[in-house]
Amino acid sequence: MLNKSIAYRLSIYISLAVIAVFIAFIAIYFLFNVSIIKENIENKAVNISGEIKGKVNQYVNVTVEVTENIADQIIFYDQHHSVQPFIEQLVRKYPFINAIHINLDSTIPLDYHNFFCFNAVDSILFFNENKPLKTCVTEQPHFKKLLESDTPAWSEPLFCERNNHIVVSYYAPVQVNDINGTPQNVGEIICELSLFQLSKTINQIQIGEKGFAFLLSKEGTFITHPLDDWILTKSIFDIPRKVLDEDELALKAFLEQPSSGSIIARPEILNYEKSWVYYSQLENDWILIIAIPYEEMFEPLYLPILKMLFFSVLGILVIYILITYITNRQIQPLSNLTNQLKRFSSLSGESFAGDDSMNEIKHVSESLNLLRTWYEKNKIRVSREEKLNKLKDDDIYQAAEIQQSLIKIDYPAFPGNPEIDLCTSYKPARIVSGDLFDYFFRDEDELVLSVGDVSGKGVPAAFFMSVAQTVIKSVAVDTLEHKSSSIVHRINNELYSNNVHQFFLTLFLGILNIKTGKLSYCNAAHTTSYVLKADGRLETLSDSHGLPLGLYRDKGYRESRYKMEKGDSLILYTDGVTELLDENNIQYGHDRLKENLQSLKGLDSKSMVLKIEKSLQQFMGEGSQNDDICILILKYNA
Repeated sequence: MLNKSIAYRLSIYISLAVIAVFIAFIAIYFLFNVSIIKENIENKAVNISGEIKGKVNQYVNVTVEVTENIADQIIFYDQHHSVQPFIEQLVRKYPFINAIHINLDSTIPLDYHNFFCFNAVDSILFFNENKPLKTCVTEQPHFKKLLESDTPAWSEPLFCERNNHIVVSYYAPVQVNDINGTPQNVGEIICELSLFQLSKTINQIQIGEKGFAFLLSKEGTFITHPLDDWILTKSIFDIPRKVLDEDELALKAFLEQPSSGSIIARPEILNYEKSWVYYSQLENDWILIIAIPYEEMFEPLYLPILKMLFFSVLGILVIYILITYITNRQIQPLSNLTNQLKRFSSLSGESFAGDDSMNEIKHVSESLNLLRTWYEKNKIRVSREEKLNKLKDDDIYQAAEIQQSLIKIDYPAFPGNPEIDLCTSYKPARIVSGDLFDYFFRDEDELVLSVGDVSGKGVPAAFFMSVAQTVIKSVAVDTLEHKSSSIVHRINNELYSNNVHQFFLTLFLGILNIKTGKLSYCNAAHTTSYVLKADGRLETLSDSHGLPLGLYRDKGYRESRYKMEKGDSLILYTDGVTELLDENNIQYGHDRLKENLQSLKGLDSKSMVLKIEKSLQQFMGEGSQNDDICILILKYNA
C-alpha cells in the first residue's frame, strides 16, 4: 500500500470512510425505523384505545348520569305520579340500558315505593309495588355488599336469565336532607348496562387484519370478547401459561394497578401467534386490552428495508468507482491548479476564480446562491408572519373596541326617569372581558337588570359573553314572561343549545317595577347582592336559585322578591371585586366590600361607583388586576 501512488491511497481511504459512514447510516436508519414503527403502532393503539374508551365511557357515563339523575328526581316524580313515563322514556332513549330498579323507603308517604322497568325484545315492561321486587341483580351476593356500603359503585358482571342478557349494574343511593340538613339514604337506584351491546360495539372497531380488543373486570373476568362464550365464563387466570408467561400473583398485581402499558403475549384466538398487547385502565376500573400480531406490526417495514439494502449496496459500489476515477484523474491537475492559485495570490494579492472547468468553484458558487435564495425566502416568510401576527393583534383590539362600544356608559342612564339613578363600571382584566351587564325597560314600568360572569377569560369568554348578552335581552323583553325564574330557565336552555366549548354563566337577573318598588330576582350561582338602605343599614340578597347557566338543559330555577323603598340602593357586581388581590395575594373580600358599602350612605349612584373604584385601586396597589370587574348600582328614588 505504501508503494502505491498518493491518488490510489487517497481513493482507498476516502472510499473506506464513505463505506463506513454509509453502513453506519444504514444501521441507524434501520434501528430508527424500527423505533418509529413501534412508536407509531403504540400511538395507533393509544388512539384506538381512546376511541374504544370514548364509546365505553359514553355507555358508562350515560348509565351513571341516568342513575344519579333518577336518584335526584325520583321522589318528585313519584309524588306527581309520573314515574312510569319518566323511566320508560329513559329506557326507550338508551337501548343499552337493560333495566332500572327503584326501591324507596316505605316511611316516605308515596303511593308506590318499588318500581322495576326492563327492555324486553319488542317492548318495555314496567312494574310498581309496595314491596321489594326480586330480580337477578338484587339477588346477587356481590350486589348486596354493594348496597350495604351506601356508596355509588359498579357491580361485577352477571348473566340475567330474565332476557338472557349479560349485564353490569350501577348503584346510587336516594338521599334527602333531614331537619338538620344532613343527607339520609331513603332508597336506591340500580341501572343495568347490557354488555352484549357493549361487546358488539367494541368488536365492530377495526384493528388491523387480525387485531382485536376486549374488556376485563377489575376481578379479571372477561366482560367482552370476540368469542361470546368466553364472556363471564372465563377470566385472565384461566388462560394457558404459553399465552401469558405470568403466575397468579403477578396477574393479581396487574389487576390491582393496571395503569397503562404494553406486554408480549400469544393469544389463543390467534393460534398462539406472538402479539403486542396494549392495556389501559378505564374510569370505572375496567381494563381495556388491545392485541395486534407482531407480523402485522412490522410488515410495513420489510419491503422498505429490502429496497434500502439493495440501493445502499448499489450506491456503495457506484461511490467507490466514482471516487477511484475522480482521484486518479483529478488529484494531479487539482494540485497543479492549487499551486498556480497560491503563486497568483502571492503576486497580485487577489483571488483567482479559475476556468469554468473548475467544478468545485461552481459548486461553491451554486451553494452560495442557494443560501442567498434561502435567506431571501426566509426573510419574506418572517415578514409575512409578522404581518399576520399584527393582523391578529389588530383583530383582538378591534374586538375589544366593539365590545366596549356595546357597554352602556351613559350617566344618568335614564334622564327621563328621575325614579331611577343608575351607574355602572366595567374593567376587563385583559383586552376583552367575560363579564356582562345590561339594563333596559321592557315596558313602561318594568326595568330589567342583569349582571353575569362567564367562566374563563379572554377572547373565548368574550364571544360567549356576547352570545349570552344577546340571548338575555331577546328572552327578557318578552312581556308574557312575568317571572324572573322563567326567563332564566329559557336563557339556560338557549345557552345550552349553543355551548360547544362547555362555558357556563353565573347570572343575577332582576325585574324592578319602578312604580311600586317591587323587585323579582333570580340568582343563578352568582355573587351575593346587597341593598344599602336609606338609613345606612346593609341588607344581603343571599338567596341562590339554581346552577350556573349553559351546563344542563331544563334545570329548574327559583326566584325571590324584595320591596325597594325610597332612597334604597341595589348593588350588583361580579367576583372580580371580592377576589381582587393586593401585592401580597390577599383578597379584597366580602367583609371589606360591605364595610365600604356602608360608607356610601346618602350618595348618588355615580359617586358610589367612583368610591368603590378608588377603594379597589388603593387596595390593589402595585399589583395587577387578575379578573374582570363589573359593578352596577341602582338607587331607587320613587
